Amino acid sequence: MRILLLSLFLNFLAIASVAQDIPLFSQKLTNSFMYNPALAGHTFGSVTASYRSNYSGVAGAPKNYFISMHTPFANHRFGAGANIYQEEVSILKNTYYAGAFAYHLQFNKFSTLSMGVGAEFNQLRIEYNAATDPYITNDVTFQRYNAAAGKPDFSFGMMYQNRFVKVGAAANRLATAWLEPVNKKVLSNYYTGFVQGMIPIRGGQDLLEPYFAFRKFSETNDTYDVGLFYTYDNKITAGAATRAGNVLNFTLAYRLSKYLLVGYSNEMITGNVGGFVGTSNEFTLRYDFNDQGYQKKFRQDYKQSISYRRKTLNASGVRKPGGHTPKQLARAQKRVSAFSPNSRYQNTKKLSMGKKTSTRKPTYTKSKKTSFNKKKKKSNYRTKKR
Repeated sequence: MRILLLSLFLNFLAIASVAQDIPLFSQKLTNSFMYNPALAGHTFGSVTASYRSNYSGVAGAPKNYFISMHTPFANHRFGAGANIYQEEVSILKNTYYAGAFAYHLQFNKFSTLSMGVGAEFNQLRIEYNAATDPYITNDVTFQRYNAAAGKPDFSFGMMYQNRFVKVGAAANRLATAWLEPVNKKVLSNYYTGFVQGMIPIRGGQDLLEPYFAFRKFSETNDTYDVGLFYTYDNKITAGAATRAGNVLNFTLAYRLSKYLLVGYSNEMITGNVGGFVGTSNEFTLRYDFNDQGYQKKFRQDYKQSISYRRKTLNASGVRKPGGHTPKQLARAQKRVSAFSPNSRYQNTKKLSMGKKTSTRKPTYTKSKKTSFNKKKKKSNYRTKKR
């Protein structure tokens, strides 16, 4: 009976593996480069740890563990990250090790185009007792899963971001999609896309984020998420989302400091089925390497835009005098005094077309008189001598 149950379970996994191994963590609280490698290093970087227990009313339901880190470097032109994702389903344990590298092309302060590649390595383990289950190693499904363990894969993604929106798309596990025969596939290749708005409220103090995500697991299996999140004063984030298949998700997060965030998400299936399978609970702890608050960035951008506008509206190229001390002020005034209107109109050299004119008595009168007196004295001296 035990062998039969194990065989049925493995065959069930072979049928349902289309979406079994794809992460289902909340994309709002976790750094989403686990789906799209282009997001690696797109902010100041962070370390995230999450735990998710699925279907509280089902014994042996899947449990998920996730830890990741990503950071920018080279003046935010590049980004790198790594994550570990583990899923436990009864006797089956999958562990995925992934790394990502991204290049961020910055058009201006607000617009960035990111491109990223990711590599993934899968380690699969099936926990069984060879003494009590001697025939399981001969099972076709077991052999298929066991042979698939340890195979590398890769992904590619792109993302565009400006001041008010993020748009991204990714193709995951391309080696499985292109190189693996259909009858030997164990991992699921999938495609993802998302659109996230960033609408400032109360002068940038709060942030409203409408969200849409799409995931395609196979030719006939796909799902989407639509949600709305609100962040108050960069402290509290609350929101709700719905997923295809009558699934509701509620999220609440609190920022303990400007670097540390803790969050909780509860997911439930509506209808008659939800009463039997129970809810899914997800806990997230995230440490940001820098202040991720939108309000701080909004204020900086606002000040810079106002400063730039003042510079462009100032028609005169002359710098205004100024200084922090009286000496600096005097030097600044002396530097720009040549451009003063009074100085320009009183410049007699300019008005006389380069000829020197002055209202003062000419200095050469005195010099001529002196020269005449000298000649007269010299003449008298010669007369006396004679």
